[in-house]
Amino acid sequence: MNPTLSLLLPLLMGQPALGPGCGPGCAPGMPMNGMPMMPMMRQQACPPVGPPAPVLAMKALLPDGVTINPLPGLGNSKAYSSGSTFGFRPGYSYPLQIQIPGKELALYPVLEIRGSIVPRTGMKFMEIAAPLLITKADIAKVQAGGYVVKVIYLEDPTKAIPTAAKPDEPIELTSDHSEAALDEAMANGRIVALLRIGDRIPDADDLARLTVQNAILLPGEQKLGPPSAPPMMPCFPVPLYDPLLGPKISKEECFVNGGDGGDRLGVGPYGRVGGLDPTDVVAEYSLNGMKKTATSNVVCICSPRFIVRKAEKAPIGLIVHTGPGIARQTTGRNVFLQRTIVENLIARDKTLTLVGKDRPSAAVAIIGLASFGSLSKPQGFATITGVLITATVVEPDEITNFPNELTLTKTVDPPGPVEQGSIITITIRYSNYTPKTVNDLVISDSLSGRLEYIPGSAAADRPSNVTTSANDAGSAIVRFDLPGNIPPGTTGIVQFKAKVR
Repeated sequence: MNPTLSLLLPLLMGQPALGPGCGPGCAPGMPMNGMPMMPMMRQQACPPVGPPAPVLAMKALLPDGVTINPLPGLGNSKAYSSGSTFGFRPGYSYPLQIQIPGKELALYPVLEIRGSIVPRTGMKFMEIAAPLLITKADIAKVQAGGYVVKVIYLEDPTKAIPTAAKPDEPIELTSDHSEAALDEAMANGRIVALLRIGDRIPDADDLARLTVQNAILLPGEQKLGPPSAPPMMPCFPVPLYDPLLGPKISKEECFVNGGDGGDRLGVGPYGRVGGLDPTDVVAEYSLNGMKKTATSNVVCICSPRFIVRKAEKAPIGLIVHTGPGIARQTTGRNVFLQRTIVENLIARDKTLTLVGKDRPSAAVAIIGLASFGSLSKPQGFATITGVLITATVVEPDEITNFPNELTLTKTVDPPGPVEQGSIITITIRYSNYTPKTVNDLVISDSLSGRLEYIPGSAAADRPSNVTTSANDAGSAIVRFDLPGNIPPGTTGIVQFKAKVR
């Protein structure tokens, strides 16, 4: 088969290709093939089980007494209260009707659907709803002549805001203006919807022209018929497939934990371990008087989180006096300053790293004034003439059918998709596969910004000291010190609980 065609077939069939890091039996929350993952394979974690969802589920979050009619253009008079969930087809623009108690004049926001989620194993897309959030402040702003734009996006877990959220209490951030809201949303995730509140009131002809039949799944309905019109706007629900580089898997639905995904783990000066980035797991131990390290497999935690980016425009024609005889009219920008919040400090690029060879068996990464040697020990060196290997060196303890190292296996319970606010149990099993006794084992788990360690939940099957410290993602590093000897063939576990933010 033509290589390019083989890469494009999954796209044509609507089936994202599985990456090499996980076979068909790999489920979210479980170790991938039971073996530690290399950092470069992290992008293949948590593969989708099919194409994007046919609709984007959205849950109306409205003030008390306020109702929403999603089909005013079809003569529908039924209004739904806060908490109702709808399914919107991507690629369409939806005129909505918001009725406010005691007000004859309704609001007519416009909702644009730009994408949907990509389900994983056990994930029901109608149960994972994006927030259709309209607050009292939004209504007051529009009634005063202003204009509100909201960008709803699936958050990139690697840039997660370390703040707890619930499906009915989403994180809403403020941007200077609508262009900034779009830019910030694209930089931190995947846009799924835009909501514009404050447009002119449409007449019956406008509503009929803009409304598409069979485009909205109403509460209680199970399926949709063919839409009466094709999509009216571009829709990019998942990253495009590159025919040369291969498929790109959407990463916003799940986040990984475990392995070594950032700067490479290694032992540096004075026996200290460096390269422990958020989501990494490392074991430090002594063997034959030498300090060594090991990492774990990668597990997937599927819990999509939607963030709302909000921008407001002052009423058109508002005159602002900035000094004696000086006035300016604000029509496109906000009249208040953007709040400085924690997400502006998260996910910044790390200090540039210079990598060089210290000796044939180790690379040295210099970050600022610190340097760390790489994990890998020499697997073999050779002088190659043509295709003939004329000399090779192998360490004696590598000539075996066993791993000959200490291994870590990480699991998460429950393994399937979890809601925000859920409590999960993280278990790390260690096994001494070396032929000698291991001393002074230390296991550290640096948590994702989407996880919050529950104090007092840590436990081990042997005497241990547990400490925690903050990491760069706004979460915690949970550290287990297991003093003493671990004979060959010994296994054990450490365990703790965390809340999904």
